[in-house]
Amino acid sequence: MNRMDYLYKASEIKKQFGILHDKCQAFLPKVQPYLVYDLLLRQQRNPSIMYMYNIEVFTRQATHANAATGYTYKKTDIVPAVYDKGTHYVTNQKLTLDMLKEISERKEVLQVTGEYTGCCLASMDASTVLGNQEYCYNCSFYG
Repeated sequence: MNRMDYLYKASEIKKQFGILHDKCQAFLPKVQPYLVYDLLLRQQRNPSIMYMYNIEVFTRQATHANAATGYTYKKTDIVPAVYDKGTHYVTNQKLTLDMLKEISERKEVLQVTGEYTGCCLASMDASTVLGNQEYCYNCSFYG
């Protein structure tokens, strides 16, 4: 491959990534992009598996913690850990894009973050601060 071919192909990859990023932001504006990319890469590799993620949902101050906990339990059969005076909910659950869409469409939700845990025995401790946009570059996508 000559230098011009390489530059063209690299340019196309960047262009397609930009299109993906814009679509993710339009479809899931409250969800951390890295979470979406990680989930898509895993599902592409093996679409028959529902992968486990530690999901953190940040909500408005006025959110009623019991209602949010009940909603989460109804949807996932998991009671979330609650932090920051009822504005930060953490679960370790199987995840799909549809679940992310449903979570992010709730009006009280401000931000959704998370990371792949690899198994059902992972910690449910909070690990993110609202607004933190740093991404984990050392994580293996297929860990």
